[in-house]
Amino acid sequence: MPDKRKSERIKKGVKSEVYAEEHASFSSSVDLSKGGMFISTPEPLSNGSEVSMSIHMPGHGEVEIKGVVKWVRSEETATEKAGMGIEFVNVDGDLKKKLDDLVK
Repeated sequence: MPDKRKSERIKKGVKSEVYAEEHASFSSSVDLSKGGMFISTPEPLSNGSEVSMSIHMPGHGEVEIKGVVKWVRSEETATEKAGMGIEFVNVDGDLKKKLDDLVK
């Protein structure tokens, strides 16, 4: 499967809370980029689900961001955790700068 990411993804764990209609997930990212993140969770949402997230950015505290689930891994393997890939949406200039700082 070809990689469609627009930004380089790095392995980095940041605490996160993901909220969708009647769903809440408290976890950490496995990796992230300027454009999104993979959240490890045993109960990933469906592709296309719109989410609101609160992520802890060292040096910036809690940051609120919107996203859309772009892909799901339902089964955990010996090398890969179950979870969901979330693309950030409507990122303003201030938040973009914080994300740039975080993935350096």
